Amino acid sequence: MKRKIHLFFHKLSLAWLSCMIFMVQGNLPALTSKHALIATRTGAITGVLVVLMSFIPWKFHLKLPILMFIGCFAADILSHPTHFGEYWSEAFCTALLAATFSYIITLSPAGKKLQEYLDDPKN
Repeated sequence: MKRKIHLFFHKLSLAWLSCMIFMVQGNLPALTSKHALIATRTGAITGVLVVLMSFIPWKFHLKLPILMFIGCFAADILSHPTHFGEYWSEAFCTALLAATFSYIITLSPAGKKLQEYLDDPKN
């Protein structure tokens, strides 16, 4: 249970950061508390979806980034209307950036420790 809580907050934070960047299309001074609330809602939905999907018994290296993309894409579409392009454009960009963050983290020493922790049945 503790592992899933850590996974939830890890994915919430990655989705939150990606969502904040794309809602203002990179214009970070334009961020408001409303953006933060929308990003938090998107991140929370992403976290829940990734935790639920993490119960699927897949064993491959890119599992978490792929789950991150799927969860964030769905969460972004569900949580707010797009700020640019088609209805799915912002969700796609946000999910792609969040999955990229997730992938980069899996390559780092901290990411490897996180993966070991998440895979350890004692936690």
